[in-house]
Amino acid sequence: MLNPNNDRLDYGEILAPKPGYHLDFAVGTTYSLDLDALVGVSLALGLSEETDSALMNNPVCLLEALRSTGDKVALFCEGGQIHMPNKVTPLYILLEKMVFSVRTVKQRGFAAFPSFHPKFWLIRYKNAEGELYYRVIVLSRNLTFDRSWDITYFMDGYVSRKATDKNEPICDFLRYLLSHVSSDDNGREKAKGIRGLIKELSRVVFEPEEKEFYDFQFIPNGIKGGNGEHYRFEETELFTETFHEIMIISPFVSGSVIRDFNGRNSKSSIQDARYMLITREMSLGRLKPEDVSNFNIYTMRDNVIDGETAISEEAESIQKQDIHAKVYMMRKNSTSHLYLGSLNASHNAVYGNVEFMLRLTAKNRHLNMDKLKNALFCGEEDNDDNPFQRVHLQNAIISEEDDKTSALNAVIKGINRSNPSAIAKPESEDHYSVCVHFEECDTKDYQVLVRPLLSNKAEEFTSTMVFRNLTVTQLSEFYVVRVSDGEHRVERVLIIHTEGLPENREKAVVSSVVSDENCFYRYIAFLLGDDSILSALEANLAGGQAMAGRSRSANSIPALYEKMLQTAAISPEKFKGIEYLMRTISEDGVIPEDFKKLYETFKKAVKQNG
Repeated sequence: MLNPNNDRLDYGEILAPKPGYHLDFAVGTTYSLDLDALVGVSLALGLSEETDSALMNNPVCLLEALRSTGDKVALFCEGGQIHMPNKVTPLYILLEKMVFSVRTVKQRGFAAFPSFHPKFWLIRYKNAEGELYYRVIVLSRNLTFDRSWDITYFMDGYVSRKATDKNEPICDFLRYLLSHVSSDDNGREKAKGIRGLIKELSRVVFEPEEKEFYDFQFIPNGIKGGNGEHYRFEETELFTETFHEIMIISPFVSGSVIRDFNGRNSKSSIQDARYMLITREMSLGRLKPEDVSNFNIYTMRDNVIDGETAISEEAESIQKQDIHAKVYMMRKNSTSHLYLGSLNASHNAVYGNVEFMLRLTAKNRHLNMDKLKNALFCGEEDNDDNPFQRVHLQNAIISEEDDKTSALNAVIKGINRSNPSAIAKPESEDHYSVCVHFEECDTKDYQVLVRPLLSNKAEEFTSTMVFRNLTVTQLSEFYVVRVSDGEHRVERVLIIHTEGLPENREKAVVSSVVSDENCFYRYIAFLLGDDSILSALEANLAGGQAMAGRSRSANSIPALYEKMLQTAAISPEKFKGIEYLMRTISEDGVIPEDFKKLYETFKKAVKQNG
């Protein structure tokens, strides 16, 4: 189950629906977000393709993926933790519908704001007959391209006649997310979708596929439940009960949390308990010998951290990696609990952050420390394939680079919490100005630059900033904030609600992709293809020669007509894409007259048969 060589999961495969089903609605959460990764998620959810598919470079495919998922996905992330994409295109305007940033409320006794840190998906899929199934995914991975080692678990569920209270923690978590949805039309539609999930979850039955797990529990942290009480992870068995075995996998740790586990059994009759900690080498400096006197400690080997070869667009590059999974295995007598999700073994995570965890329960014969060690170590501890090494506590030095980067991130989060707002106004027929306002925040000793995501016009940070001479496709609610201390620099994307954005922005984006008859037919071929990749390849191979000429397009009309009828009967959701395209670019002069006539004939035929 946890063997790093044999048990790897593909993010895209986990999100993609089963054959015959399509995305109906999805809610996701992440701490940090890479916009390029969100595009990959759209490919997985909308087109059932891998998140790193070659289709990422095909604008027609991306447009359809973003179009088909924009109204069906609500993704929540920590405010100020959206990473800059590698290549910015106007298509990223279509991502605005999906993303909502969360600003947590400061809690008593904490100097800093808690983090919004859960990694979670709840997805509802639907087939042509209207049948539904759900998938819940609990993971430790952020929605980024980080290559560190993470943990993921998912279960499918089906609507039942019998009510269940197993999903009430998910419902409470979704209610918390509702408080962070924007108040505009898009936000109201997403809130409606989330409420629909909450209403139906009381009759959705999830079951682990593995027979070894006979029970499970969803456990949020740091949010208020339906009974008015807060979910507090420190009140679970993991933090209150004695044990015979404890295994902790956590990249970030606090001495107080590990010390609690270390001394938990001191006043009990249990004398032979076993303790194991897997963490990052850089976290060892946060521990004292008395915190871990009972633990065997492991870190990832240097040759594994140094990375696997990754192919970049320019050349081969080496990407470093480390442990990022959060896993806790606790055994007492014959019962074992496996906790996994987003929660680090740190003070802020346990006592402050918003997190989401899943507990799986099994008998000792199926789940214990020896079985997990054997899986993680790929056999015995001393074998050459073991990616981990036994270490002894040392006064490791915490990287000053990390501290300085944290300070820069704190400035960005402060700016994000200054209630930024923006207003767009037309300057001329084709250009706009945007005025951005920030309330007071401390940026002293730092250089701060701000610019719209789709423009290179950066301005020094002030309480009121004006960006001028922007085209329609440069207008966005995504703004880039760059903070520098002269030596280090951090760049993040903020979501700033912007009033006055023209309604034709999305049309302009579509028109920039579907700019001529050739591109139009590529889009139609892609939509009607039985296999997404095959359709894209055929459309690309056709290129300018197969579809460019009017006579050639006319010769294709009978085949197109037949294919459209098949699509309307078998996969009607694909036909929505054609409707959307016809409506959006109807005035651009791109749609061939032959196809317009075909489309009108087709609509009449479908209406008569329907």
